Amino acid sequence: MKWFFALLVLANVGMYLWATGHKTSDSTPVRSTVNANGMELLSELPAARNNRSSGSCYRVGPFSDESGSIKAVETLNKLSVPYTALAIKKREVRAYRVYLGPFNTSEQVERQRNVLRNSGINEHYVKSERAAQDLISLGLFSQQARADEFMRELIKKDVHAKTRPETRKLGPTYWLELHDVESNQGVLGVLRETQWAGDRARLRVFPCT
Repeated sequence: MKWFFALLVLANVGMYLWATGHKTSDSTPVRSTVNANGMELLSELPAARNNRSSGSCYRVGPFSDESGSIKAVETLNKLSVPYTALAIKKREVRAYRVYLGPFNTSEQVERQRNVLRNSGINEHYVKSERAAQDLISLGLFSQQARADEFMRELIKKDVHAKTRPETRKLGPTYWLELHDVESNQGVLGVLRETQWAGDRARLRVFPCT
């Protein structure tokens, strides 16, 4: 009787995992780095109109005003690319910056940047602070855990960085979500090479939801 009860429990658990699509994985989650100059979280945008559950989806943006997106629409129309216009209202987001410094002189900054380059760390930039000091920003993350993980990776390269929370004001921003282009490599090639209005706007790819 006990064996029968145990088997019944296991069967119910198995049915639950199958029905919910539950999966387990021992792999380390991919780090989610936020663009240090213009943190735009694609996950905050409205869901796609075409509900694909796999593959890649594409958006063009962000545009800081509607005029930039209007010019982009002209390009999409010439290429016969269907799209949906999306907008994010102005809002504040919490982020965690990984950085080195502060430094008092430009010589100190350049010396440290050379150390980073020699370690193979080329993705960084200088950020000026109000107290006439400079930081070397290595990354901006949406989660503290991701920032901590990144710092542990830096330690392996003998780079001992710091982290701090920041509140950033973003938006409003405008995006164009593209439809039915994932299989058209010719069109995607043109879109990648297009010079969009605004210094941050470009073709962006992300997992479909």
